[in-house]
Amino acid sequence: MMNYLNTYRRYACDINRINKEANEDPAGFIEMTESIYQYDLKLIADQICALPGKYHVVLLSGPSSSGKTTTALKLSDEFRKNGIAVKRISLDDFYLGKDFVRKLPNGKPDFESVEALDVPLIKKTLYDLASKGEAVKPLYNFKISARKKETELISAKDFSVIIMEGIHALNPVISEGMPKDAVKKIYVSVKQGVKNNEDYVLTNRELRFIRRMIRDFSFRKTEPEYLLSMWDSIVDGEKKYIRPFRYTSDFTVNSIHIYEPCIYKKIAAPLFRKLDPDCVNYEYAAHIAQSLEKFADVDPALIPDNSLIREFIGGGCYTY
Repeated sequence: MMNYLNTYRRYACDINRINKEANEDPAGFIEMTESIYQYDLKLIADQICALPGKYHVVLLSGPSSSGKTTTALKLSDEFRKNGIAVKRISLDDFYLGKDFVRKLPNGKPDFESVEALDVPLIKKTLYDLASKGEAVKPLYNFKISARKKETELISAKDFSVIIMEGIHALNPVISEGMPKDAVKKIYVSVKQGVKNNEDYVLTNRELRFIRRMIRDFSFRKTEPEYLLSMWDSIVDGEKKYIRPFRYTSDFTVNSIHIYEPCIYKKIAAPLFRKLDPDCVNYEYAAHIAQSLEKFADVDPALIPDNSLIREFIGGGCYTY
């Protein structure tokens, strides 16, 4: 069922206002943005903590580079401030493995489909946690694309809130049969782009692309050309497997940090400019580089170590 009351914070995302704040008081600009984001997560945590019931399962989803993991970590911090212990579970641990999923036309395993997950085991784990307070969870080895022999015992006696995070977390097959009062759903995404009057300087999808490119290049040694060649298929997968269920969430979180283009200017623009003009989607990359040049510079050192933006540029206090 769609939640017609589901709303999210919207910002005045105008490049002229952003540049004015960035030039006049960059530290204050960042502090304000971070405090607002944390406050929104506090409101969600407070509402969930006020619900009846001994155990609560939070299903958290969002598209690529929306900041799901940091949002889950920061939300966990808010639960702990309320004296509530939290356990985070990744849906990735429930992958069946490369030998048990259907193949794409190119012969590669289709890990984007919900059918790549052991859905019956996910449902059993969630049900056991919500009803019995205990469950056994699998562990996954990404190096060999197979499930580990070891398992993990999760006890809700120690963790009264369980956050399950993954791209398919809002798919109704995951929560089907669960006690409705024990489950809350959160959708996280960059819900706005940056405009100059009525024209977009950067769209919300382009902001996510920049985040992903910086992270993949810095921490996964992935060249920008590769992400450029894959981005359309990533977006197509989001349209198919994530976006159809976003309106079923109980809460929507707008993960844009309106100062972030000012940070990416010196990090991402040089990477785009090194691209070979013959590479796939070079014009798209050139457009983003030109757009970033329109923003004022802000020193990344001003960003706190628990910021969502640290998930992409590094230097944060969380382990990913």
